[in-house]
Amino acid sequence: MISGAFNRIRVLTAVTFSLLIGLWTGCSPTTNPNNDSGAVSIIQIEAGCIHNFALKSDGTLWVTGYGGNGQLGNGNNNNTNVWVQVLTGVSKMAGGASHSLALKSDGTLWATGDGGFGQLGNGNTNDTNLWVQVLTGVSAISAGYDHSLALKSDGTLWATGYGGEGEFGIGNNNNTNVWIEVLTGVSKMTGGYYCSLALKSDGTLWAAGYGGAGQLGNGNNNNTNVWIQVLTGVSAMAGGNCYNFALKSNGTLWAAGYGGFGQLGNGNTNDTNVWVQVLTGVSAISAGYDHSLALKSDGTLWATGYGGFGQLGNGNTNATNVWIQVLTGVSKMAGGYDCSLALKSDGTLWATGYGGNGQLGNGNNVSTNSWINVLQ
Repeated sequence: MISGAFNRIRVLTAVTFSLLIGLWTGCSPTTNPNNDSGAVSIIQIEAGCIHNFALKSDGTLWVTGYGGNGQLGNGNNNNTNVWVQVLTGVSKMAGGASHSLALKSDGTLWATGDGGFGQLGNGNTNDTNLWVQVLTGVSAISAGYDHSLALKSDGTLWATGYGGEGEFGIGNNNNTNVWIEVLTGVSKMTGGYYCSLALKSDGTLWAAGYGGAGQLGNGNNNNTNVWIQVLTGVSAMAGGNCYNFALKSNGTLWAAGYGGFGQLGNGNTNDTNVWVQVLTGVSAISAGYDHSLALKSDGTLWATGYGGFGQLGNGNTNATNVWIQVLTGVSKMAGGYDCSLALKSDGTLWATGYGGNGQLGNGNNVSTNSWINVLQ
């Protein structure tokens, strides 16, 4: 089903986005966080497919962008091009293709948006535009394209949603609309494009799911519905569209999978089914749809891959297959579907790239190839 998906969905950038722009109905928020006093600060950012998140220090969750499936969780299915507050008491959040997850400080997991494959984990396959509680005892979350992952404090990994490529790693390819335990001894996890990555406490990286572009990094392009060990010495990872990154504890960045737009940053546009080192001195990594962001320990932000909507933020719309420095003074970043977010050390949030559904949150639906301040 997913064979050739990265080519097919790249076309959606031109086609589906045109449709989404036509569907924009607008939203009139009661509060615009750009107008508040600055008493609270942004502490975390996250990018969904075509909707984005900002978490403030008071636990309020703010969203902007496409809401057609209810993924903003604000009670309607409208888009918004300004940031709107949708939830309180939040500690972490994650965005999938068209669904959203929010972890509250009490360990309860909440979900909203597209439920067609069971990715909300609330026992049905209905969409919802209101946040619903779906799990308890959770310590970390990640949203794949159409599946969701939750890590509990005992190190057990739980999953729900689309399982058709084996991304749950439980020996079958079934979907589920209830949370099921899929692995133990896990310290971190990432849901990618129909695949899942799990980091164990010993630094070993494990993978399951779709491998058609080599993104599992195990030397072939096969799918697997059981967890396989693919790398050692890993401290963090990120999943993009048919490609994955692994950050090692020594600051070296490794990549595997689809490289057709240069998003691996290894100097070519070839795919690879083995992990290749692509950068050094890295402290954090984020994979967008077909572009990538790497944060270095000195606060410089580096980017590579597709730039057709300005998502690299380097003043043009060209692609690059080598890493280029695009911003300084950055503390966190997030890559979405043809847009990028960067949180600076002064607490200001900056964005660049495709804005056709309001996902930049700057009050219009215009794309930009240079970084603009959108929230503080």
